[in-house]
This record gives sequence, structure tokens and C-alpha cells, in this order.
Amino acid sequence: MKLLVFCEAHADFLTASALVDRVLHDEGPAWVSVLLRSHPESIREWASDGHGKEFFDIHKLEAYRRDLGNVRFMPGHFDGKPGAAGAQTARNAFAIAREVGKRDPSIRLEAVFIVWDMDDQGELRRKGLAQARTEGSRWASFQIVLGCPDPMREAWVLAGFEPESDEEHARLGELRRELGFSPCDEAHQLDAKDEQAKRNPKRVVRWLTGDDREREARCLTEAPLERLRERGAASGLREFLEEVKARVVPLCQGSPASALRARPQG
Repeated sequence: MKLLVFCEAHADFLTASALVDRVLHDEGPAWVSVLLRSHPESIREWASDGHGKEFFDIHKLEAYRRDLGNVRFMPGHFDGKPGAAGAQTARNAFAIAREVGKRDPSIRLEAVFIVWDMDDQGELRRKGLAQARTEGSRWASFQIVLGCPDPMREAWVLAGFEPESDEEHARLGELRRELGFSPCDEAHQLDAKDEQAKRNPKRVVRWLTGDDREREARCLTEAPLERLRERGAASGLREFLEEVKARVVPLCQGSPASALRARPQG
């Protein structure tokens, strides 16, 4: 499968791609699980932005537009209604994705993701992305998957955190007392933007993981999906996992042999 993701940073890409692999591994056909461990590139490939990144920066759509020869961005309403927050940006992103797909007709672009922190625009941004997807789905040849971390992607990381040592147990206990709630069960309440504020999710993740990126990654790669779904209901994580299951897993067609034949050589 050729996949493309629009997001804000490399960390967002790592989070989204890890979760996609988790769902494909745990809820896809058995042969997909086997190949993801041995030949992941035979199952899915992420489209490069042409500048060495495995994701497209959602804040650089004008630059991609120029790279691709001035892709036409369509302004205007959505089904007769003004676009909510992010709707026009998402519409433009889908136009970029369509052009990227045209550039290499030998590889069909099968799914396009937008993974975008909700910050303090949660309800309006979710509405805007949904407006753009409804419109885009009428012409797109690819599945459209929305990821809406609320308030930001660190809330998804926290949903998978489970203490692995006495030190981590102590850190989590200290945070519970400081915040008045469990940051893992209710990460959506961590809504402070200031990274030094006690309710800032970035600060909480750094404290719990010892600012260890490998430890942070394990929160997503090793946590049971049921834990992620249960704790991530209010932060948009459960919805994202369900979208991947409903929209991406069915794309795993064919057989192990055909997937291996199709994988890049060299």
C-alpha cells in the first residue's frame, strides 16, 4: 500500500505510522502480521514529500503546490456552508495528494492521512476536517483517514504509558497528586500550551519517560490496543484506531506472495 500523511512534525509521523502498523499487525490478516515483522516495506510505503521526509508538512502546502507545478487550490464553501477551522487547509492537502498520486501512476496512492493536533480548536477543527473529507471523498481515489489528537499527540502517548519500574511508579504517583487526576487515563485534560505549565502534555510525557524517546515510542508500540482505545476515548485516539481498522485494513488484499513480489528491490 502506498500511504501519505500530512502532519506537523516528525514526531507526529512516528506516532501515526506506529499506530497504523499496530492496527495492521493486530487486526489485519495473519500474513500481514508476519510480513510486517520481516518485510514491512512489502505491506506499506509512506510517500516522501520530495525533500527527504516521510511525511508532508501540513503547514507547507504552498511550497508543495509550487513543487508540483502550481496545483489548483479550490476556494469556497462546503456544501453551501462556510468551512470550519482547518477545512480549507485539508481541502488543499487533498489536492496536493491527488497530484502526488498522478506523478507515479505505477504506484496507486491508497490512503491519505491528516494527523493534526486539535490544540484549543478541537470541536471546530474536527468539524472542518470532516467537511473537507466529505467533499474530497466524492472525487478521491484514495481513502481519507483523520487523526485528531486532543489536545495534542502527547495525549495519545500517555494513553499507552504503564510504569515499568519503581521510579516510573513514583513519577506517575507524583503527577497524580500534583494534577488531581491520572494523566494516562485523562490525558485530554492536559490542555496547557506553556511547556513549563503543570498541565502541559509535553511536560508530562518528558517527566514520565525520563525524556527518553525510545521509552516514549514503546507506549505506542507495546501497549495493548484495548488499553489505547479505552484510555484514548476522549483524546481522539480511539476514533483514529477505528478509522484505520475500517479504512486501511481492508486495503490489505492479495496474498503474501504477491506482496513480496511487489516490494521494492535493492
